[in-house]
Amino acid sequence: MSAGRISDISEIARKASPALAVAVGLGGVGAVLLVVQMILLAKLVADVALQRLPVEAEFWPFTGFLCAALMRCCVQWASEMTGEQAAQKVVTVFRQDLIQRLFRIGPVGLQDLETGRLATSLTDSVAALQPYIAQYIPRAAAMVILPCVILAVVAGLDGWSFLILAMTGPLIPIFMALVGYSAQGLMDRQWTRLLLLGASFFDAVQGLTTLRLFGQARESVKMVQAMAEAHRLATMQVMRVAFLTSAVLEFFSSLAVALVAIVLGSRLLSGQVDFQTSFLVLLLAPEYFAPLRNFSASYHARQNALSAMDGLMAFMRLPELCVDQGARPHQAKTAAPEKLIFKDVSAGYGQGSDILCGISFTAHRGTITAVTGASGCGKTTLLHILLGMMPVRAGEIIAVDDAGSRIAAQNWRIGWVPQSPHLLNETIRDNLRLADPDADDTRLRSVAALAGVLSFINDLPDGLDTVVGDRGTALSGGEVRRLALARALMNAPDILVFDEPTADLDSANAAMIATALKQLAASRIVIAVSHRPDILHQATQVFHLPEGVLHLNEIQRAVA
Repeated sequence: MSAGRISDISEIARKASPALAVAVGLGGVGAVLLVVQMILLAKLVADVALQRLPVEAEFWPFTGFLCAALMRCCVQWASEMTGEQAAQKVVTVFRQDLIQRLFRIGPVGLQDLETGRLATSLTDSVAALQPYIAQYIPRAAAMVILPCVILAVVAGLDGWSFLILAMTGPLIPIFMALVGYSAQGLMDRQWTRLLLLGASFFDAVQGLTTLRLFGQARESVKMVQAMAEAHRLATMQVMRVAFLTSAVLEFFSSLAVALVAIVLGSRLLSGQVDFQTSFLVLLLAPEYFAPLRNFSASYHARQNALSAMDGLMAFMRLPELCVDQGARPHQAKTAAPEKLIFKDVSAGYGQGSDILCGISFTAHRGTITAVTGASGCGKTTLLHILLGMMPVRAGEIIAVDDAGSRIAAQNWRIGWVPQSPHLLNETIRDNLRLADPDADDTRLRSVAALAGVLSFINDLPDGLDTVVGDRGTALSGGEVRRLALARALMNAPDILVFDEPTADLDSANAAMIATALKQLAASRIVIAVSHRPDILHQATQVFHLPEGVLHLNEIQRAVA
């Protein structure tokens, strides 16, 4: 167990400290009520069984016993509910923070983290923190409060019993710690296998088509089965340790109670202690060990949480690359940018060298700026920094309006059309409304007409209610690209960014996309990464990026 992990979990649990303090306080009240309940029960048994008092004479002690038992049940229920609600709230907030961090890291920062591992971390790993907060922490406090209260009462009743309980009680935490250190390694391996299983299963499902084409589907299934079996065996090893721990604790607690009973029995026969005192101590002795046993039962929640945090830490250590657009309010009305200026921009990935080196150019409103270059020269990196997916290492990107005033980056309205747009397995209407959930059909049709896709939608039997299929499989590549363009226009962007907008399209669809770009560029800044002549012919200026250095002498109005 490393100090770093404990600190991280403690920081999460600290957010629930007010509610947990209430839960622990209620647990303390429950401990006092338990002692009162046992005192009244011992008195009732002694009066009725030994002194042969009539039951009617014990009305008030019996009523007090019932009230104490009922109040203890209510207090214990309130304590558990308070802890559960606090844990649910903290875990929910923590998961929301992780998701927000996910967006701040961005796709560039997440590219080296397996999707399946990330999904498992954000679901199962976060869920494993809830039992730690709801059960382990309150029970750890109860392990101190109730035994101390019982020891204080027993100390005033019988010295020998106090000595036995005081000496045997600490043995349980000691044995739990010894077993816990060995169990932590098993739990770490279990979570590692779970993360690997999630990543492998997701990769297998995602690449199922390729695996089938190469005849490797069965081997992939066998690999996932083997990993699932390894995870099952690891889980059973952890369960065996948990059962062994419970058995050891039950043995020591039973042995201690038996020792107290033997000592009290011999002293009761010799007349050194009275029956009511002996009976009360015997009632309290099992309750003395009960919170220790409950704590040991929830101790695996702590081990589980520590192991789960290892998977989360791999995600939390990733640097935040994207600007948090939601952290700052957008201005109610912002002038449209007249030009977008790149000034000596340099950028790269991780600790590697710069991919872009001192790029400087200006994209004007009403023009199409095309960027070309060989694979690996930095075109994608240029798009990443423009879209806020990664920071620049040097230089800056400035947007200015027609008066020459700067426009803050959080107020840029950018539309993005990737080379392989992702459409949900929903209707055309639902896919377009992703950018504007409140848009009505009139707005949708207007934007569709602007993207040159309205006639295609009208020709469909179900129109806007047509289901496009998973990733748009029911549509052609050109139709998917034009729908993505319409979706990008839903927010009325001032800057449109395209990545190979006509790649893999036939000449007819490529011509329609190129025409739409030219029409849209009349009132916008359009930047397109492309090698296709249909886009380059429409471009006002073309920048060539050989090995990350922009060649200004390649600027031209058209490419023959």
